Amino acid sequence: MDAERGGDEAPSHPSGDRGHLGRRAFLVGGGLAALGLGGAALAVGPDGIRGAYAQIVCGAVPEPPVTSPGTLQRSRVDRRRVIIGLPPGAEDGLPAVIMLHGAAGDARTPFDVYAIDRYLAAGGGRFAVVSIDDWPSADIPGTLLPYLNTNGMDTTKIGLMGWSSGGAGALRLAAELGPEQVAAVVAASPTVSAAQAPLRELVDIPVWLGCGERDAWARQTQTMLKGLKALGATAEGGITEGCQDTAYRRRVLPEQLAFLARHIQRT
Repeated sequence: MDAERGGDEAPSHPSGDRGHLGRRAFLVGGGLAALGLGGAALAVGPDGIRGAYAQIVCGAVPEPPVTSPGTLQRSRVDRRRVIIGLPPGAEDGLPAVIMLHGAAGDARTPFDVYAIDRYLAAGGGRFAVVSIDDWPSADIPGTLLPYLNTNGMDTTKIGLMGWSSGGAGALRLAAELGPEQVAAVVAASPTVSAAQAPLRELVDIPVWLGCGERDAWARQTQTMLKGLKALGATAEGGITEGCQDTAYRRRVLPEQLAFLARHIQRT
C-alpha cells in the first residue's frame, strides 16, 4: 500500500459482505474495547474501527515538531510545480535534497502530509528539500538542477530522498548520476526487489534504507541493506516498527534528515 496522503482508502465491500463486516466489526470492536480504544472507534463505525486497529498495529502518527519552519518557495519548471523548503535563516549556496514522492503524492505531499520542513528546522539541517510534481516524467538532471543552480543553490553534489515508488526512483537516479553528483541517498520502503536494485552502482554513495516491519517490502529492503554492506558500501537504516504509512514515515524522518546532513557538504 502507498499511504502517501496519510492513509489508505477503506476497501469497498459488496452488499453480500456486509454481514461479514458487521461480525468483524463486532469482534475487533470488542478487542479494541479491551485495549481502551473501543468507545471512540465504535462511535464512528467501521472506519473508526479500522483507524483504531491501524493505530494498534502500525503505531500512532507522531505530531510534527513545534519548531517554526523556514520559508517555502513555489514555482513551476516545465509546467510542473516545484516546492523548495528552506531551513530557517537560509543563505545562498545551500545544497539541495531532491524529494521524490510516492505514487499517490505530488510536490506538496512532503510538506502538507509529512511536515518535512518542520523536521528539517528541528534537526538543524543546512540544506533545502526540493519536491516536484510527477517526477518520473521530469528531467531532473537536465532541467530541475540547472533551475535550482540559477536560483542560488549548490547542485554540484545533491542528496536524493524518496518513499515507496519514490524510494525506488531515488535509488535508480543515484545509480545513474553516480558518486560524482550524489552525496547521499535515502529510500524508505522502496518498491523494488533486491534482484532489480542497482546495488553495485551504489557502493560509493552513502545509502540509508529502511522499512516498517509490517510492510510487504520489508524483506526485500533488508536483503538490499545486507547486500550493500557486503559490498562495502556505507549503508544505514534497517527494519523497524511500523507499516508503509504516515506514522512510519514521520517516525524515521529525523534519522533520515540527520543522515543526509552528515553526508551533504559544500564543495
